[in-house]
Amino acid sequence: MTTIYLPLDERPCNWLYPQMLARLQWNFDLNTPSKELLGQKKKAAQIDVITQWLLNQISHTSIAIVSLEMLVYGGLLPSRLHHDSVETLLQRLEILRELKVRRPNLKILASNLIMRTPRYSSSEEEPDYYEQWGQEIFTWGWLTDKKQRVGLTDAEQSQLAQIDKTLPVEYLTDYRDRRAKNLEVNKAAIALVKSGVIDFLAIPQDDCARYGFTALDQQVIVQQIRVDRLQSKIHLYPGADEVGCTLLARADGYYGDYQHQRRKVYVLYSSVCSEQIVPLYEDRPLGESVKAHILAAGAQMVHSPQEADLVLAINTAGQVMQEAWDQDKKDITYNSYRNLNGFVEQIKKFAIEGPEVAIADVAFANGGETELIHLLDDAQILTEIVAYGGWNTCCNTIGSILGAAILAANQSNSRAITHTVIYHLLEDWLYQAIVRQDIIHTYLPTIGASYYDFQGHDQQVADEIARRLLVEFRAQLRNSFTDVEVSRLAIALPWQRMFEIGMDLELKWPEFRDPLF
Repeated sequence: MTTIYLPLDERPCNWLYPQMLARLQWNFDLNTPSKELLGQKKKAAQIDVITQWLLNQISHTSIAIVSLEMLVYGGLLPSRLHHDSVETLLQRLEILRELKVRRPNLKILASNLIMRTPRYSSSEEEPDYYEQWGQEIFTWGWLTDKKQRVGLTDAEQSQLAQIDKTLPVEYLTDYRDRRAKNLEVNKAAIALVKSGVIDFLAIPQDDCARYGFTALDQQVIVQQIRVDRLQSKIHLYPGADEVGCTLLARADGYYGDYQHQRRKVYVLYSSVCSEQIVPLYEDRPLGESVKAHILAAGAQMVHSPQEADLVLAINTAGQVMQEAWDQDKKDITYNSYRNLNGFVEQIKKFAIEGPEVAIADVAFANGGETELIHLLDDAQILTEIVAYGGWNTCCNTIGSILGAAILAANQSNSRAITHTVIYHLLEDWLYQAIVRQDIIHTYLPTIGASYYDFQGHDQQVADEIARRLLVEFRAQLRNSFTDVEVSRLAIALPWQRMFEIGMDLELKWPEFRDPLF
């Protein structure tokens, strides 16, 4: 099967992860533009070049997975910064019609985010004025939406009035105007689904909240979907950077005449409270998001392991969710509202007897849980699972792990599966939860660097991260992957900050050197 993939941006989670998943199957042919064509952080891709790349690829393609952010704006961050007219944006979207005209049987699986509104002041990924006024812009949107829906307390009304007095009107106007343009692109994408140009549309919500600008836009979009009766073809849920993996899994379900083959997923939670937890950076109970991600990936939730093709084991908080770097100060409900030993015992049973198991480690935001990994290592079942993840937000992890599990299910490329599992143990758990904080607090100050500014020491920082990851990998995992050698680990810092890393990872088995990368 030949599939083309236009990612959300050039970061590893969007560009590399789906390519890693495609390698889990021997026959999956995934064509992706070179990273150099995709822009860099706030610098937009050359949209005309991207468009021509799509046109050049289409003659031998069965399925196209397309990020509308990349196609229309030149990437994720450019979608938050552009000054293009609505007419220009919608004209760029029309290339999808041309693709369908040239190849009528083409399946187009697209994604289009609802633009986020961070609750903090930082211009790292937002317009310059967000550095000073970001929190006020978020709060203005939150209070305005809440006022319309349920009303405000006297204190909240006073807070809104104060923001109205101090927040420069030109900044709020610029922000709202761009959101309005982007909303028109969302609506136009829905229209393309209605007309049959787009076969499936995922609308993830990045850093969503109960009230505010994102919720306001969501109401408009949901209403249009309902009016057009497109609920089965357009799915809206929390997420963002995992969407390439989600749509790749959905693409895997198509074959021959494009009848859809649905993988059956049994969900195993670590706590009786898991489904009701509202994760950090999201707007709804976890159980509802899990259903949404399973459906978006083209899979089906079943209620017994006997019916399932795979088990999705979801490790959650007991009741109160924290950041991964606070694991040494766990809320008591991580113990009292959760039995981690019992959870691991169930995973072990499935790993030995079947079905295959994938682990979504979302007990903490922004990193995996060390206690869980230690228990899995002690039980010697890390080498028996088909996927592991625990990065960034809850839905980032769930979507990407579902994608990996679906493509790994019943496949014979076991070394590619091991490579992917180790990759995410190194990045999602060891880097995000342990090494990142150690580097920030004990290493960067010694070379005069900081979280967002490496002072020209980028390679030195990358090398130190790699060194510590390798040390921790062998120190922490006493019983797992003992026959596998990490023969190469090179670290990249794609956006010159400590938040995420890229890895060039090579593994060596006895008498075998892994050729994946």
